[in-house]
Amino acid sequence: MNRAWTLNVSVRSVEREPFWYAPQTPWQIQGQGFRVKFHTNRAIDLLAQDQLLVTVGEEGTANWAAFIGTVVECEPDSLLLYTSPQYEAQLMDIRRLEREFSPLASILGAQHVIETLGYFPPFHYDEITDVQLETVQNIQSLSLVLTHNADQEWEQQVHFHFEHIQQEMFSTVEASNVCLQLSFTYAADQIRVNLDAVSGFSATFLCSTIHIQFH
Repeated sequence: MNRAWTLNVSVRSVEREPFWYAPQTPWQIQGQGFRVKFHTNRAIDLLAQDQLLVTVGEEGTANWAAFIGTVVECEPDSLLLYTSPQYEAQLMDIRRLEREFSPLASILGAQHVIETLGYFPPFHYDEITDVQLETVQNIQSLSLVLTHNADQEWEQQVHFHFEHIQQEMFSTVEASNVCLQLSFTYAADQIRVNLDAVSGFSATFLCSTIHIQFH
């Protein structure tokens, strides 16, 4: 997979299309997606839950904008895209798609998480219950455990392990550590991780490999 995937596009049509997160589970939730069909001679080579930077309009004009969208489903000439409804009116003017990150391609264990939850979560407001930073022969790794709430009645311990990390910013671990959002982007041949916090531990760092599993 080409991690730096980009495509200049021309949109043929946009239609609203609902979808279900985690169908056939107690925590299934309906989401509002947009089926975007393109004029293109190049197959759209994306995976479910890929994070895209979507550019609309002509740069330097008042109608130019860039925003994040998530791939729900990919066909050779169309995407089922999830993004904020505020951008619906601009989707017909999409000019460029750029892959920011692909959990399925770049996080070991992401397939099981997506099959279980129906999507790859941003871990909003999940409690961080353990932080372990290790150094072996001058190579650092970081382990995090979060309590993920899929709904009010279902909690799951999620373990992340990041290998070969290069610290950019680490804050101290406090008595209460709550994640605001955990996000990922490509940075050359590495992955940049941003852990924004409501309280307590936050971090920004580069790493080579990410593992995730349920405890």
